[in-house]
Amino acid sequence: MAIDLSLFNNSVGTLLDHLTRHYADDAKLETYVICARVRSAKIPGGSGINWIVNPGGEELAGGLLRDVLKAVEGDGNRP
Repeated sequence: MAIDLSLFNNSVGTLLDHLTRHYADDAKLETYVICARVRSAKIPGGSGINWIVNPGGEELAGGLLRDVLKAVEGDGNRP
């Protein structure tokens, strides 16, 4: 699998820029979720959504993932 990290790096940079601009130094990021759509002829349905949740963030991740899935379904791209 070929992976182009530029999209990931840009996304992380955008997130960090937003956090440092809009939140005080004492703010703490409690969880993050990385979602990715992987497309392949070998995946049933042609694509699948994968995610990574930081350690200790499992309780919050469910709601975030539901919102992401709703957004994807709203665009007509079912996981």
